[in-house]
Amino acid sequence: MSGLWLHVRNSPIRWALPVLVVIDVAVLFLRTRYWIGVWPETGAAAQVPAYLLGVVGAGAAAWAAGAPARHRLGEQLRAARVHSLVSEAHRLGATLVVLLIPYLIGQAVAFAVTARTFPPGVHLWLGYFLLGIFVILLAVALGWACGQLLGPVFSALVAALGYLFLVALLDRVGFVVVTGRPDVAVAPLPLALRLAAVVALLLVIVWLPASGALRQPKQRGLVLLPAVLPLVMVMVTTSAVAERKPPGDKVICIEGATALCIWPEHEKYLPQLRDLNARIDLLPDIFVRPPRINEVGLQKSRYIGPDGKEYVGYEVGPPVFYILEGSPWSYAGAIGNAITGSTFGFKDVQTCNWQRLTPPDQGRLWAIGAWVEAYLVGQGSPDYHTNAPAEMQEAWAKGRAVAGDSSRVEQFRWVEGEVSDLRGRYCQPGR
Repeated sequence: MSGLWLHVRNSPIRWALPVLVVIDVAVLFLRTRYWIGVWPETGAAAQVPAYLLGVVGAGAAAWAAGAPARHRLGEQLRAARVHSLVSEAHRLGATLVVLLIPYLIGQAVAFAVTARTFPPGVHLWLGYFLLGIFVILLAVALGWACGQLLGPVFSALVAALGYLFLVALLDRVGFVVVTGRPDVAVAPLPLALRLAAVVALLLVIVWLPASGALRQPKQRGLVLLPAVLPLVMVMVTTSAVAERKPPGDKVICIEGATALCIWPEHEKYLPQLRDLNARIDLLPDIFVRPPRINEVGLQKSRYIGPDGKEYVGYEVGPPVFYILEGSPWSYAGAIGNAITGSTFGFKDVQTCNWQRLTPPDQGRLWAIGAWVEAYLVGQGSPDYHTNAPAEMQEAWAKGRAVAGDSSRVEQFRWVEGEVSDLRGRYCQPGR
């Protein structure tokens, strides 16, 4: 261990530690701070800087691995009293330690911020924490391999750019994880396989310089290939995160005309959802409220698709909503759609015929939907951007203007008239 810490103290990248710590914490807090108070979101937000540290880590590892060749110390290291295997392990370990310090500090800061309220689900944080460790191990393995196989001049640049390319390529198979919704979690088996594969690769990389028969880059590359393939296969064929099982009796429901049910890890949103649910109760009686609306992942139902096959999803059963980055507009929009869908019977083809909907009446429906969304949020402007068609945005603007500029009595009078007229046009009487 003394040899390892000696290499840590002498590592040239140790001078970059303060900058790396600042970058890690800045990435954590300069993004939106919805993750505070939710353990899986905290873990996911704190592991995001690992991808950025990985760029530095790959380049730094390549630079450190190429130091003996750069300074022409290969023969001296092989003749030293300390075995070349131990020396290589100390140098790689020192690089890894220096790069892990900023990540661990960032995770500790994020943990402390959320631990003030200590919500349920701290075990979910651990999975994302280990996922960030894997990302840094992968960057160091890639960089060290480049430093051993390539010339000392370009290896750092190739490693950094190669890491960026690898991340962009693997992002298509879910390699990059930026959020930690409570309906998903880091899958233990794929994570364990990833960690085992990258550790095995690092052990092979450390062993290569100690093998006197494998001094040529081509020979080392041929040995590395079988060690790299299992890691690539694991990352390509498995997903880092998987759906969680519903929490059963731990689900939290806000009772009212419509019960709003959420994951226990999202208990921080209970005050906002209670206010929203109170506004649902105050809606005019002409609205048909679903008896229950679930946060996504709480309850899936089996149904038969148009092709006659059985599926599991949300086509039947209670409607669902997401809480995206803590935005009230994310869940108000989905809850509002569920209410308007029940009110107008969009799925009730026997009672309503919306196939003959005219363009002007379509605009009226959009305006009602926008009004319901804005009414449920309570105040403010949408915090999302859209590239919807101009006629749709005009209708939305009209509905939001009613919600923002009129009294509650005037709003209800307007929406009751619109809903009553549209249902009278397209639905059978008595519905």
